[in-house]
Amino acid sequence: MNKGPGVKHRALAAKWIVWTMLLGLHGLGLAQGFFAPLENHPSLVQARLGLEAAQAQLRATLSPVSLQAQGGLSFFEVTPPPGAPTCPNPLNPQCINLPSDGRQVSLGLTFTPFPFGDVSDAANQAALAVEQAALGLRQARTQLEAQAVEAALRVRLAESGLEVARLGQRLAQANLEATKVREGRGAASPSEVRQAEASLRQAALQQTDAERNLVLARQSLADLVGSSSAIPPRLTIPAQGTPPPVRQAELQLAGAQIGFDRTLRGVLPVVQGSYTRNTSDNDSLTLSINSRTLQPSLSYTNQSQGRSAPQDRIVGTLTIGLSANIAFGVVDALEAAQKQVDAARQAVEAARRSSKLQEDLLRASLQTAEQSLANAQKVQSDAERALGEARERERLGLVSPLATLQAELSLAQARLGLLQAELSRTQRLLDLYRFFALPLSEVNP
Repeated sequence: MNKGPGVKHRALAAKWIVWTMLLGLHGLGLAQGFFAPLENHPSLVQARLGLEAAQAQLRATLSPVSLQAQGGLSFFEVTPPPGAPTCPNPLNPQCINLPSDGRQVSLGLTFTPFPFGDVSDAANQAALAVEQAALGLRQARTQLEAQAVEAALRVRLAESGLEVARLGQRLAQANLEATKVREGRGAASPSEVRQAEASLRQAALQQTDAERNLVLARQSLADLVGSSSAIPPRLTIPAQGTPPPVRQAELQLAGAQIGFDRTLRGVLPVVQGSYTRNTSDNDSLTLSINSRTLQPSLSYTNQSQGRSAPQDRIVGTLTIGLSANIAFGVVDALEAAQKQVDAARQAVEAARRSSKLQEDLLRASLQTAEQSLANAQKVQSDAERALGEARERERLGLVSPLATLQAELSLAQARLGLLQAELSRTQRLLDLYRFFALPLSEVNP
């Protein structure tokens, strides 16, 4: 059974109020913290202005009073009746003075004590636009906050990459020096020296590239949050929610239902009633209402051509009318509107199934990333243990400092691998946040 338009409007208006309150509280919560500078980002400002515009349109639709003004000026080209006397003196009762122009001014007030009929449809449609804009704002906020978190992690990754590059250059330099010593003793060929020099040049290029990557990563983070050293909050796994495709399908279903109600209402006859009170021969007040919107209206009319006998004896007029516009294709129109509702309902079901499958894939990818992270942690632990053993063997004189430097490089590479695994896991988490259009700042203050 279809809900009445008044019930639907109250439900949509209530949702809009909840959205507005949540967004307001959310904005207060972002006064400080990692995500606070993002509030002035152009993409977020654009989405927020879109929401404010939709809210203003809803308020305009629900305006309790509206004013209408209308005026007109007419010019007459007249011919006096045959045989009628003409004279230049307008005060002569024998003269016939015909008007040369006419004026009419109307002022009206239309009241909307509650939304009904066409007004309810417009309010429901405006409320849907508010929800759509609010969803767009959440998507924009989620996307921007996810970019900021990724940028912060890429800074850490670039710093670790630069550390690896520096250790690689130190190792290449030490290897070149050791090779030259061996060459002096006849234990290394000139070709081995050239290879060591080439390795050192390659390591220097890698360090320069790592420094450049770090500068770019810090600049990207600073462009978003205003600081190149900002630390993002630790993310938690988001719980279940309503994905945007499902919510958009639900909004389209609500819009299709509004269209069906509008089509059905167009078939119903409209009862109109009005009462006109003549306050003078030139002025009148009219109170009217119709069954399509239940909006009472009060209008005042002044016209330069006053009423003449016997109409000037009428003090008030009550008018009751009935109108109906039934086209031959009304049955087909109703069927088409119902089909659109049914199609939108099926689209909601399809969106739910597709979103459930996509969510399962995203959570499976997150589990894989967590396993890779655990493995990277084990690799780093093994590298730390290997470095300790290398230092002890160097202290005992069992290995050269070159072996210890190689162990330090392996540990730095393991740390880089761990950061890469953390970035991969974070990206899988961010995919879930984007999937639900869930701003990170709501659950990760």
